[in-house]
Amino acid sequence: MASESSQTRMVGTLVCLMVLLVPGLAQNFTQLAHDYAPYLRFDQKEGDSDLCFPQDAAEYYGARMVGDWGRKCNTDYNSLVNGDVPTYWHAQTCGFHLHIAYWNFYGYNNDCDCCSGERNAWWEFIVIKVRDWELLPHLHEVRFGQKWGWYTRIPGHYETYDTTHPVAYVGKTNHGTYHDDGGTGTCCYYEDFRNTGSANKNLKTWMNLVELQEEGGEDWMSDPGTDLWSGIHAPTFRSDWDLCNLTGCTGSIFQVCETCGCHKCDIGEGPF
Repeated sequence: MASESSQTRMVGTLVCLMVLLVPGLAQNFTQLAHDYAPYLRFDQKEGDSDLCFPQDAAEYYGARMVGDWGRKCNTDYNSLVNGDVPTYWHAQTCGFHLHIAYWNFYGYNNDCDCCSGERNAWWEFIVIKVRDWELLPHLHEVRFGQKWGWYTRIPGHYETYDTTHPVAYVGKTNHGTYHDDGGTGTCCYYEDFRNTGSANKNLKTWMNLVELQEEGGEDWMSDPGTDLWSGIHAPTFRSDWDLCNLTGCTGSIFQVCETCGCHKCDIGEGPF
């Protein structure tokens, strides 16, 4: 039988090997946020006229603060290619797993049909679960968010880019995120156009990640008001800020025109 000292050395050796062999032990939240950040794909017509790409929330907030209430719509695809547009993130440990939320801001949502759905200022987010993040981190569930709804997919039921980055297709007008392309172009749930075509307009969100902070971050992050955001809260003041109390989906299990996120959810409406 090995002596106590030799057993101690063996344990120490194993720990050292784990640190060397398992990258997750040496990673912090910022690195993990970069490694698993989503790859956004846009409709081929995004950027035309009033069909907007994501934009910098601080610039929008600053303009509103000085009384500029004009429409703010980013139609410059180069701003995405060059990494000028931030994606905002925050992470929270939930048991053995790490939940990371990624938020994108849109200055304007166009009509989803002839005459409805238009508004200034909108946020959409994706939440990913990194399982066993301290010992053997790996991407697992992905929660796709849409206007008033969300649903969750498990590995193999969504696409990835370069292995670790979940792919999300962005609705053309309301900017919800989905695991697939398509849509018929109506205001019904799942039906916002997201036809990428040959244009391949995309955003590698990890090119410009900005951490959301309740205190000490950009000014808008600690502002609880809603007036400058056309009646909605910034992510730091939303009820879904607590990433450990999220559910897998909301809405009907049947595909109807109204909210029906549970129709395409892999885990049901229980905890995410």
